[in-house]
Amino acid sequence: MDQHIDIQKCLLAFARILDKGEQVAGGYFLEGVTAKSMDDGYTVMLGNRDCQLSIYFHNKFGIESPSQKSTDSFIKLLYRIAEQ
Repeated sequence: MDQHIDIQKCLLAFARILDKGEQVAGGYFLEGVTAKSMDDGYTVMLGNRDCQLSIYFHNKFGIESPSQKSTDSFIKLLYRIAEQ
């Protein structure tokens, strides 16, 4: 996958997880992904056992991941959730 991440698709995945996911401590869980929002009202976080994507104000983002392969798999999973 290229370096571009479609933040709008990731935000759609976030909304779908909130809508269809199971409520867990601090967020919602669906298909291996936990979604939660921070108290600032602007930051959302999506994560699985390997990766964490933080989306900030003005669609800026940061991703923590052990490898590019893990990042690619995680982003593909988010896109799949967004398209459901």
